[in-house]
Amino acid sequence: MQLFSFQKKIRVVLIVVFLILVLGVTVLVGREAAVNLAKASSCPAQKISVAQVTGNSAVVVWDTENDTQGRVEYGVSANNLSFSTPEGSVGSKHNVPLTLLTPNTVYYYLVTIGKNRCDATGQACTDNCVPFTFTTAQVSPPSQIVSTNTPAPTIRPTSSSSPSATVRPFGPSPTSGLSAFCSIVKNNVGKNSKDPNWNNVKKYDVDGNGVINGLDIFKCQKEGK
Repeated sequence: MQLFSFQKKIRVVLIVVFLILVLGVTVLVGREAAVNLAKASSCPAQKISVAQVTGNSAVVVWDTENDTQGRVEYGVSANNLSFSTPEGSVGSKHNVPLTLLTPNTVYYYLVTIGKNRCDATGQACTDNCVPFTFTTAQVSPPSQIVSTNTPAPTIRPTSSSSPSATVRPFGPSPTSGLSAFCSIVKNNVGKNSKDPNWNNVKKYDVDGNGVINGLDIFKCQKEGK
């Protein structure tokens, strides 16, 4: 009789332990699902993409179910999105132009709406964000400008006693290529003031705008450097 009573108590204890384990697993699974659902639903931006990419600009677009107003955080490093461009108005169809970009450069960006930063995983993030990326187009330098001056005709003498005189052509002579300095400018196209070795190449930024591009080559030729 005592043995039967002891076995009954053992069964009751085992059932209680089993129920506690089941309850614990259910709570953990439910909490994880709630966290994942909260992450997915906390990012209102959908269909995030980039369009109209040129050498110096791009447009970031996305949709939202409700009318919102956000901004784009971007930069040339995934860990340092140092630029921010806000939207100009509220709506559900969004497009934010990014300008003054450097040609042939990889850019990283996030879409921010209120306190929600939306990254490439489709979820909201705080510190460990995975940014979207795009690459600007490569810009070709302008075609070389060659002088088309035509030599003036020879002026014949009006008198047989005077020697003939030839009028020499005036203006700069045609150029067959870039100067040594302008060639170095061309080789450094795409570099900007954020490059680590900018102090060594900034003298080739002819127009002094912090970016070496095709306009610097054109101005270099024009100034005869």
